[in-house]
Amino acid sequence: MSSPQGNVEPDERISGLVSEFFDRRRADGDLTPERFVADHPEVAEELGLYLAGLPLIDKACTRTGDAGEGEAPGAAAELPTVEGYNLIEGLGRGGMGVVYKALQPSTKRIVALKVMVGGPFASTSARRRFEREVELAARLQHPNIVKVLESREVAGQRYLAMDYVAGIRLDRYVSTSQPDLGTMLGVFMQICEAVEYAHGQGVVHRDLKPSNILIDDEGNAHILDFGLAKAIDRADAEEAESTNVSLPGQVVGTLSYLSPEQATGVPDQIDARTDVYALGVMLFEALTGSLPLDTTGPPSQVIQRIMETPPTPPSSVSDRIDRELETIILKALEKDKSRRYQSASELAQDIERYLAGEPILARRPSSLYVLRKKLVKHRLGVALGVVAAAVAVLALVGLLAESRSKQQRLAAARQRMLLHQRALEGGEVARVLGVTQTFHAQYPQLPEARLLWAQALYRNKWQEDAIRFLEDELARDPSRWACRALLVEIHRDAGNTERADTLQGQEKRQPPDTAEAWYVRSFATLDLSKALQYAWQSVRIDPSHTLAWERLTYLRIETNDLEGAVRGADKLIKLGCDPSDWMHLKAQVHARQGRFRQAIEQYTRIINTTENPGDAYLYRAHAYRRVREYDKAVDDYTTRIELENESTANVWHFYQRATPLWILGRAEEALTDYRRVRVLLGRPFYSDARRFLILRELGRRGEAQDVLEAALQDVENPSWLRQIFLCLAGKLTPEALVAHAQARKNPEHVCEACYYAGDVCLLLDQRFKARQWFQQCMDTGVEFDPDTALGTPMNEYELAQWRLDTLLADATTFRPEKLEKN
Repeated sequence: MSSPQGNVEPDERISGLVSEFFDRRRADGDLTPERFVADHPEVAEELGLYLAGLPLIDKACTRTGDAGEGEAPGAAAELPTVEGYNLIEGLGRGGMGVVYKALQPSTKRIVALKVMVGGPFASTSARRRFEREVELAARLQHPNIVKVLESREVAGQRYLAMDYVAGIRLDRYVSTSQPDLGTMLGVFMQICEAVEYAHGQGVVHRDLKPSNILIDDEGNAHILDFGLAKAIDRADAEEAESTNVSLPGQVVGTLSYLSPEQATGVPDQIDARTDVYALGVMLFEALTGSLPLDTTGPPSQVIQRIMETPPTPPSSVSDRIDRELETIILKALEKDKSRRYQSASELAQDIERYLAGEPILARRPSSLYVLRKKLVKHRLGVALGVVAAAVAVLALVGLLAESRSKQQRLAAARQRMLLHQRALEGGEVARVLGVTQTFHAQYPQLPEARLLWAQALYRNKWQEDAIRFLEDELARDPSRWACRALLVEIHRDAGNTERADTLQGQEKRQPPDTAEAWYVRSFATLDLSKALQYAWQSVRIDPSHTLAWERLTYLRIETNDLEGAVRGADKLIKLGCDPSDWMHLKAQVHARQGRFRQAIEQYTRIINTTENPGDAYLYRAHAYRRVREYDKAVDDYTTRIELENESTANVWHFYQRATPLWILGRAEEALTDYRRVRVLLGRPFYSDARRFLILRELGRRGEAQDVLEAALQDVENPSWLRQIFLCLAGKLTPEALVAHAQARKNPEHVCEACYYAGDVCLLLDQRFKARQWFQQCMDTGVEFDPDTALGTPMNEYELAQWRLDTLLADATTFRPEKLEKN
């Protein structure tokens, strides 16, 4: 590894090393700056200067959990002063900056404020890197990338204000929440889609690692810290020169997540596939708890391993990784970047295929490829010729296979686009925004890919971007009638009637009267009723058009034609589509209609006829709850948990099982499940409120109070959940809680508020008021949880119904002691 040449300061090298120091110190609390500097003699002097400020940084960041054991949060007086912001606490640190949680009084918003270390005394290169981070991060507007709000310099002090994300680092999320395999892979799909978006904007992160990924309370990922990012694919030489300041011989990034091309220290070798390698390392670590390579020892030895040593097969570390998932991980970790996934979106798509049970595109390295690599290493030239010939034959076979599978890949892509269009129309804009751009980039030949991206932009309130995109598409090819049709609707929806009329008049011909054209047209409208008509016209012309039937069936659900949706599901089964998918949909529609017995029969049929009926047990349990057969519901939840392996089961299955256990009078078992939810989530949740109530029922007042105090201490302030805890603690009246929920104009919160208001009244022995609140809860009509899958019971609605039935029957089993007034 050669030293940087010339007079340019090795800013990126130092930044990466300082970040690496903090990462290693978390694992080795005895690591000192002196020991670390000794491992890097080529930059010892400058590295020592940066690490000399370690005590000051530690004092500012003790709240983050990165600090050592026993360190107390610094007092507010110890925090620096930044004009326009009130600093609250330290959040974290990187190679060149310290991040604080801060209040911006002018906007009353909480932000994350990154302050450059060194202030007015920072080096020119440090200032340049900080400015570059601002410039690159400001390009990125994606729901899974922390958004830059502003950057200024005051009295020589540079700072960067960003959206504040209340979340935890990826590695802590894995260790505390212990997400199941599907959830973890879903998180990585979000990360991949955000990384792909950044690449599309010409930005390679170069320092992806768990500490740069935050997971919020909803399980959404957020990428931060573009301090080592690099601009790519820019024609402007001046811009490229200003943003790419790494030099030959500089190793940029954090050692454990370094790609082989980064390890060589040649900046020109770094591209989007560099981030793909880091994603592979993080995925390996998240699923196995270890790294794919040994990263202990001198850096020179670690770098040699990164470039030459094959990664450990993940299936040898974790038994939950099967052959296909291992293939995905190992392809992301290929030493030769030409054999790696060529984009983050390719990695995300193979993960999506794996989760859907579809064939993945990645293939394990063939025996010939492994042999060729060994021969290259030992320079056996003659044998190489034989291997090369064999590889050429295999390549030809591969091309033929690729040609045969092209239509299958396109069909699978269109299927996924259909599902994402449904999600957009259902209001899940933020979740699918990034992936829709990826689809357009990867499948520009598909008209629905263009329409999906435009719809996502417009529904995200980026009206001008949507209009500009569609107009550019029409400028490239005026025959793209579907783009013009959607553009007309967008202008009309925005009130630009004149422009809409002009565009409509430019269409000289009617779109083709074919099933395919009518199917595409269903994507080119903002009106669900029109989309429904177009999909129906498509299946009338071609009754075997399965995509159109799926579109029609989903649209019938969205427009509340549930009987029509059931008929559509039956038709799709007859057309040869996977019957279990459409039997599930029929059962969920039955549940939504209140026909729970029919739903139970449908789920029972799935359980008896399919190889993997796991989710059928889950949803049948939901349906049993709605017909008040709680013992059967508990049995089905238990079966679902056992099928997953109880130690790695989905936390929400325990959460759902606790409600019928409580209703059945199995309070201790319900408490066990609620405690498990708290441990797995690692944060307060509604389960804590119910633990409090059950403990009060059992007369264990001290334990109940401990649960409540712990929840109040850990819950975010302000938050809706905190209001519930305050009401249970007697610090907020039931009336105030319900009024607060009504002001939020969220029926789900009103349902919750009325239920907990009723339970508080029971604690106060105000049984008449309790009945009123429970009735108001049921009057909201929120029987199903709107944030989860179709048919999942709303727990508070169900508990209110149980409480009301018990009170009306004048049961005497519930006699809680009175709540002390504060």
